[in-house]
Formats: sequence, C-alpha cells, structure tokens
Amino acid sequence: MSTYDSLLDLADTLIQENGYQGFSYADLATALGIRKASIHYHFPSKTDLGIAYCARKETRLLKMEEKLLAVPAGKARLEAYMEAFAYCAQKGQMCGVHAMLSDSNVFEPALQDAVSKLAQTDLRIIADVLRTGRESGELTFSGEPADLAIIINCAVKGALMLNRVPPHDACERMKPTVKQMLGCQ
Repeated sequence: MSTYDSLLDLADTLIQENGYQGFSYADLATALGIRKASIHYHFPSKTDLGIAYCARKETRLLKMEEKLLAVPAGKARLEAYMEAFAYCAQKGQMCGVHAMLSDSNVFEPALQDAVSKLAQTDLRIIADVLRTGRESGELTFSGEPADLAIIINCAVKGALMLNRVPPHDACERMKPTVKQMLGCQ
C-alpha cells in the first residue's frame, strides 16, 4: 500500500475515533513510522489531507449507494443502509462524515465546502432510500423524503456517537424505532 493510501486509512481511523481536530501530523508520523516531511509531501497542509479524506469518503459513499441499489427498495434497502454503519458501531467509532461536521465551523472554506458536499451526498442517499421505499409501498411516512432523511441520518449517526458510552447499545436500540416510524413493523 502506498504512503498516500496509508495516510488516508490512518486518518480515517483517527477521525472516526477522535474527530478531525483530535490528531496531528505527529500522530500520523509516529503511527506509520515515517517523518512528518513525508506527510507534507503528500498533503502540504492538514486542510489538504481533510479535502482528500472527504473525496475518498465521497467515493465510498457512492460505492455504498451502488450496493444499496442492488437491494430491493423498501424495508430491505433501509435495513442495508443502517447495517452499512454496523462496522463503526462494533469498533466504537463515529461516522466519518459527522466527525468532520462536528469541527467544520473552524475549517478553512475549501474544507468546509468539501465537508458540506460530503454531508449532502450522505443525505441524498438516505433520501433516495426513503423515496424508493415509499414508491415500493413498503415504507409509509408523511412529508418529504429529504426532510425525513435528516431525521434518519441524525438517528443513525447520533446512535454511533451514543454507542461509544455504556451500555454501548444505542445502534441496536435505534433500529427498531426507525423501522416502526417508517411503517416497517
């Protein structure tokens, strides 16, 4: 694996564990056994690293969306969306998108834009899951899918954060409530 990819992989882990502001280039250098100069070669500033991270997350979200589209619209697709974040829950991690959002007010404008684009993609994906689920007749709710997407997104991603504290079961407790809210029970 290239140093570039190793840096992004480690940044992903650190962001999901501690947030974007919760690590430094020194942390990356120590963990990978490289000099900070090697990091600066690939990412001259932490903003450059953050923008590359957002681009990578965007690609991963779009791949997740492709997988979701292979699942029948409705209950199964909603379940698949929620299960896509199970790995984070098992590791006690936050969603990388929401971890970036939590610090975004202090970012440089270019990174704020990248985080905003990433969050909008995330919301669009769940809105599409809801829209197609309602069209299939399997999900029932009033209002616009884009509006409900905000609630579902916050429920899933908020549960990931709450899952980090005892009793570590927020994600499992959230799922049946979301399903019931959408007429899946």
